[in-house]
Order: sequence, then C-alpha cells, then structure tokens
Amino acid sequence: MQEGKIVRSVADSLTRLKEAKTMVASSSDNSDVSKHLKGISKPNSPSSALRKAGIALIVATPDPVTAVPGVALIATSYAVRRKEPTKLDDLAAETRKILRDMQSLRI
Repeated sequence: MQEGKIVRSVADSLTRLKEAKTMVASSSDNSDVSKHLKGISKPNSPSSALRKAGIALIVATPDPVTAVPGVALIATSYAVRRKEPTKLDDLAAETRKILRDMQSLRI
C-alpha cells in the first residue's frame, strides 16, 4: 500500500514538473538570444556593403562622375576584406589545424 502512494506521489511530482517547464518555455522569448548568437557565429561583413554600394554607383548611374567613386568603393571592399571579423567556423578549423600539427610533433 505504501509503495502505491510513493509511485503516485512521484507521478504527481513529475506531472507538476512537466507543467512548470512548459509554462517557463512558453513564457520565455528567445528572439534576442538567437539574434545575438547569429551575430557571434556569422558576423556581418562591412566589405559586402561597400561592394554593393560601389556596384550601385557604377550600374545605377552610368556617368563618369559616379563611376570613379564606385570603383574606389569596390577596391576598398577587397582591401577591407582582410580585416573581417572572425567566424566561429574559422576558429574551429584553426583549432583543428593546430591540434593536428601538435600531434604530428610527437617526441
């Protein structure tokens, strides 16, 4: 008889726990967190914006006055590309490379 009460008590406790978790999950807003995680894993590249602006100056207004700044913006975008923020994928690849190099240096 005592075992039945224990089993019922555990089942009731698990039911309440499930309801509490469901209530917390439904009331939490993850949009800010996912936006920040996306910014960390795939940071925005300023070079692509410069390239798009340069192409727009060359294509949208095909006069010689706007072509010169357009070409300058495109050239700048390629120069700035070297200073892009590091992505998490790049860090993981570099870590694997370093670990592989360390393993090859066995003494």
